[in-house]
Amino acid sequence: MSLTISPAEIVARAESSGAPGLLGKSPKWSRISLGEVAKVINGAAYPSSGFNVDGRGMPLVRIRDVGSSQLSTWFDGEWEEQHLVHRGDLLVGMDGDFRAAPWIHGDALLNQRVCRITVTDSRYDQDFLRLVLQGYLDAIWVETSAITVKHLSSRSISAIPLPLPPLEEQRRIVAILEDHLSHLDAADASLIAATNRLGAFELASLDASFGINGEWQLLDDVVEDISAGKSFGSSNAPAANNEWGIIKVSAMTWGEFRAEENKAVPADRIDPRFEIHEGDLLVSRANTADYVGASVLVGKVRPRLLLSDKSLRVAPKPEVEAKWLWRALQSPSSRQQITSLATGTKESMRNITQGSLRQIRLPVHSSEEQRHAIEQHDKLANAIAKARRQIVNQQRYSSALRRSLLAAAFSGRLTGSAGSMSVARETVGA
Repeated sequence: MSLTISPAEIVARAESSGAPGLLGKSPKWSRISLGEVAKVINGAAYPSSGFNVDGRGMPLVRIRDVGSSQLSTWFDGEWEEQHLVHRGDLLVGMDGDFRAAPWIHGDALLNQRVCRITVTDSRYDQDFLRLVLQGYLDAIWVETSAITVKHLSSRSISAIPLPLPPLEEQRRIVAILEDHLSHLDAADASLIAATNRLGAFELASLDASFGINGEWQLLDDVVEDISAGKSFGSSNAPAANNEWGIIKVSAMTWGEFRAEENKAVPADRIDPRFEIHEGDLLVSRANTADYVGASVLVGKVRPRLLLSDKSLRVAPKPEVEAKWLWRALQSPSSRQQITSLATGTKESMRNITQGSLRQIRLPVHSSEEQRHAIEQHDKLANAIAKARRQIVNQQRYSSALRRSLLAAAFSGRLTGSAGSMSVARETVGA
């Protein structure tokens, strides 16, 4: 929860390692504490009674809004001028990831646990600070201990020993970096767009193969049994391999079964009838609005893992392929039905009953048609998975190249020549 060494000690240790990364600097430059060249303003603890999502009052900058492209909360009440944020102001989230980002929206109010940093010294360039700061915050994050959420203090921010190149050199570095980083930004945007297109293509394929395109039947017609899990009481820690564990909702949320998403259960409380086995088709009975009714087909799984009271086990009839039923429940047509049948007033937790689940409409496929649909979709799913892996590899390379560019710039090795990018590429092995 606290930082046990000073930012200066963190930087000194990085420099003595011979590989300071984003904490490096040219030997020609000195250092200066952030507090000597900039002012750190903390946000205010505005009363939640004034919070709303209807656009009443002023937009409120909460931690989750730092670096976000969307506004999430407004505050309708009295506020002070010192907490007013303008477009372009440099903000830092002081809990969680310690993220620094310029504010891209219009005027807003600074909420607690978010700070604004404004350069006040003519020796320092605001854009140079924007580019250099995140590396130091990341290093502080690593050294900050926490039981739950990590916290950052304005005192630690003010104590960061920043590199101090001459002002003109700062501006030259900013110009070089913004040129290179704009190309990386464009590449990253293309990779995100490609990921989104793959997702849309996969959904279209699911609906084409497993959605309702003609005759339909109820899920109740194709299952032998639907059984609910049970609450056994648990710790927050995951179960060791020799311990019993109970799955969390997150084990069923992402389209694949994640056995590691579990909590340990005392052995004297377990009931082996609720143990999960390979081939089980599980459905999330309670989840967020987007994921209630999410289904997973269990592959090879560790022993001593139990169904929770927020999960259902669906047993198909002998003539129904479990994989076909799983894919049919994943199809957009089924997801739309599940969403409409789910109950609950809170978006953070919706529920679907066994009775409602049994009323889901599914296509009528013979055993042969089921196997054919599975085979065709598996081929496409494998191709999509391969494309996703390639995109992830490119995103990792882009991230590494970005860090190398920044490290080269802050150590004085970027000249602005045509060969500048090669300095960064050599560092990441390209």
